[in-house]
Amino acid sequence: MSTYIIATAAPVAAATPAAAPAEAAIQTTTQSTEQPSTCEAAPAAEGGSTSMIFSFLLIGVIFYFLMIRPQMKQQKAQKARQEGMKVGDKIITNAGIHGIIREVLEQAVRVEVAPNVLIKIEKSCVTSTLDKAGNSTATDKK
Repeated sequence: MSTYIIATAAPVAAATPAAAPAEAAIQTTTQSTEQPSTCEAAPAAEGGSTSMIFSFLLIGVIFYFLMIRPQMKQQKAQKARQEGMKVGDKIITNAGIHGIIREVLEQAVRVEVAPNVLIKIEKSCVTSTLDKAGNSTATDKK
């Protein structure tokens, strides 16, 4: 901490006209360079962090139920559909090809799209299967 003394000379107004104008009073002021404590300057906000944490948790829960959970259900349905394919099932691919499964391989299926026309398609490309009436049994309809 350091203290500075500043002295200035200022003329004093004469009480009577006969007083000498050369007389001057000296004024002194003291200035301190000490800064105020930061503890006293900013009081701590109470309850702000609790509401912020609650807001983040609420956003996380909403995000989970609107985005993550439906996508996980769709992936499970797709995997179950791929594992449940059997010869004779009518399918639709993501390219819109309709056909009947004639052979199930490890990662692919052979699909008959016309009489005596077989194509090999990856299991992951099958988006839905059709029941006997021709209705789609896909569980991921939007």
